[in-house]
Amino acid sequence: MDTIAKRTTHRFGKAVEALEKALALKPLPENAERDAVLLRFELAAELMPKVLQRILAERGADVALPKDVVRSASAASLVSEDEGEVLLAIIDDRNRMVHDYGEEYASKLLVRVREEYALVLHSVADRMHS
Repeated sequence: MDTIAKRTTHRFGKAVEALEKALALKPLPENAERDAVLLRFELAAELMPKVLQRILAERGADVALPKDVVRSASAASLVSEDEGEVLLAIIDDRNRMVHDYGEEYASKLLVRVREEYALVLHSVADRMHS
């Protein structure tokens, strides 16, 4: 059966794949690589709580705010406690990213995406597809 949760899970998986492809780009001029990665990160970060929310809704939970969704997903063992902490940081960084246009912040965020966020998003997306 094709549910909203399954369709959202599929879109989230595609967003994470796109993020991984952006991370694999060869160096491009004038921060194009960084900007591509951060744009893909923003999309994956936006979809992550939505897919968790829809899965929780199918289980009868009624949560709306992204951080509450992540906390509920952790409580329901959809994500581990450690993953939940990273997902909360992802939400914070995604929210800051859309308001902070500084080069320094963008560079620091790129490092976090490369070293931690992409791995956790990939892990969560894989689990949702199982």
